[in-house]
Amino acid sequence: MKPDFRGESASSSGVGHRGGFTLIELMLSMFLVAIMMSIVYGVVVSTIEAQERVEDLMAGSEIGPTLMNFIRQDLEAAFVPDKDKDYFVGIDRKSSTGDHDRVDFLAAVTSYGAEDALAEARFHTINEVGYQVSDSSERPGLGILYRREDYWMDAEPVKGGRLTDLYDRVTMFDVQYWDGGEWIVDWSSQKKEGKLPEAIRVTLKLQVPDRQAESGFSERTYALTITLPR
Repeated sequence: MKPDFRGESASSSGVGHRGGFTLIELMLSMFLVAIMMSIVYGVVVSTIEAQERVEDLMAGSEIGPTLMNFIRQDLEAAFVPDKDKDYFVGIDRKSSTGDHDRVDFLAAVTSYGAEDALAEARFHTINEVGYQVSDSSERPGLGILYRREDYWMDAEPVKGGRLTDLYDRVTMFDVQYWDGGEWIVDWSSQKKEGKLPEAIRVTLKLQVPDRQAESGFSERTYALTITLPR
């Protein structure tokens, strides 16, 4: 008798399913992933640009007022203990872009630090303070605003100490002094018999970040007038 293979053939005809993906399915999946990645990238870039715009806006609007607040607080604390020495000196200085003045004085402002490398750090309630602008070696026509601080008071109240750079895009720093009759550009407490100016007028011009400007910076002017106790 010959074997009958018909049953086998009938059952094998049902085997037609195969595993894996076709090339079209893989390409479609990659296309969808690429679209998702481009959307995510666009959101990230937009977020970063928005953050940078906010930072530039904040920097442009806060730099000037912050610097002027530092200057105001220090000048309002100025005092002259006697008339035998210069404790408040204002010097008129010029640059190619305008005034780069300097002012040094004794102030009742609190600072913390060591007077030298061997001394112990502590609080100082009276310090020598000053502001000055020096020409920038990297940016011609611009200056760097420095704050001078010397802990306590030594034999030279308007000299020495350490300089801290506050901003490096200064075009003008102008300080004038009211002597009771007119505004003058220089002051010496020793020559004025131990007197402080009745008022001080400070004008500060800065280049601040500005994305809309061609150079990335725009110039802004800040001014304040401080009345000192007589």
